[in-house]
Amino acid sequence: MNTLRLNKYLPIIMLILLFGTTNILSKAVIQDDKKINEFASILKQKVLLSNDQEAKVINILTELQNNVSTKPDNKSDYIKTAQTKVENLLDKKQKMKYDIIKNDLWKKF
Repeated sequence: MNTLRLNKYLPIIMLILLFGTTNILSKAVIQDDKKINEFASILKQKVLLSNDQEAKVINILTELQNNVSTKPDNKSDYIKTAQTKVENLLDKKQKMKYDIIKNDLWKKF
């Protein structure tokens, strides 16, 4: 009798768990995208990035986020690599402005 009930409700329970997990994961991805776009937007405003530079910064940050999510132990190394890549995109004037804000900016990431 109990086995019959379990067989009846098990697929429903599994579907609920599947949808709940998918919802949680999609929220995490949306938050990560929001953080990346916010970071790039702040950098664009403060350092006056071109649209091409902004797109490259978003790609660098997306790569950073993926690396950190796969190997969180190496987070500081990944951040240093991303900082170097971002700095290499900047011209001299942008670099001067970036140096002023970089510590506060990277703390948010």
